Amino acid sequence: MTAIQVCSPRMSVVIPNYNHGHLIAEALSAISLQATPPFEVLVVDDGSTDGSMACLQSLATDMPLLRLHRHLENRGVNAACNTGLALVSGDFVLFSAADDRLGAEMVERASAAAAAFPHAGIVFSDHAEMSADGTATRLIPLDLPQRQRYFSDTEFVRLMQTNFFYFHVSSVWFNVKLLKGLGGFSPDLRWHGDLFAAYAAAFEGGAVYVPGAISYFRRLPNSYGRAGSRSHAQIGVLRAWLATCRQPGWEARRAAFVAAAVWPEYSMRGLRVLWSDPSYLTLRLVVRLARLAAWNRLAPLFGTGLRERVRAIRSRYRRARWQLK
Repeated sequence: MTAIQVCSPRMSVVIPNYNHGHLIAEALSAISLQATPPFEVLVVDDGSTDGSMACLQSLATDMPLLRLHRHLENRGVNAACNTGLALVSGDFVLFSAADDRLGAEMVERASAAAAAFPHAGIVFSDHAEMSADGTATRLIPLDLPQRQRYFSDTEFVRLMQTNFFYFHVSSVWFNVKLLKGLGGFSPDLRWHGDLFAAYAAAFEGGAVYVPGAISYFRRLPNSYGRAGSRSHAQIGVLRAWLATCRQPGWEARRAAFVAAAVWPEYSMRGLRVLWSDPSYLTLRLVVRLARLAAWNRLAPLFGTGLRERVRAIRSRYRRARWQLK
């Protein structure tokens, strides 16, 4: 009898770097300590001026999997990610920030899920955060059964309708072929480019949830995404989100976004932008926007303990519903 050999997927890691030379050694160290190493690691330096390249060249001597590519001038994080997407040769790719830190079993668990569902659009996991100095970490499990599960494209739409959540894209592996077909990361979407791509890939090819395949996201008060989302420029990015969904050939993808009521900002400002595209503004989205906008305003008035208790009640309710399915 001839044994059937299952080919392991090639797992690539792309790290866009801009002036994070003081932190990237920590990120690369966490990758080198993986229980199962990735197929390749590519750092795309986006025109750093802090001596990052000298640091990276030194680190590369002790890390055979590491490849380096440099933009001669700063072109933005989406351009760096798109360069990495064009250069990798793996089957699935993780775009990890230069100040993220992969959990020790990240690649191993994600690789097993990708092997079981090689046509999935994404492999994703729970939220995980660390303090600015990296000394304190926190795991925030999603309100899903803590076991591996594949959601088809239509099942993922239904999941977003009932258990909506944002991705921490540092814990999302993209199907390389599918992401290239989607056009990668739109520069017009700026700090929401990776989030938009994650939803689009899940709506296209389905998604595999893998508890424990986590990457710790460093919470910085003035990070690119947080600062951008609070700025006036966010309005233009929200309009670009709608415009991207209206591209020719995106009719089915747009329908999934609309049905799932996915939107990157739940506020009155976000509602004002939505009035420009009434067919995107469904009753489900209005209700979700009102609920989350109210929570965002009221939550700061309560202590951390009360907010955590409210979230725990919500989580128990959602997980109890899973038991009934």
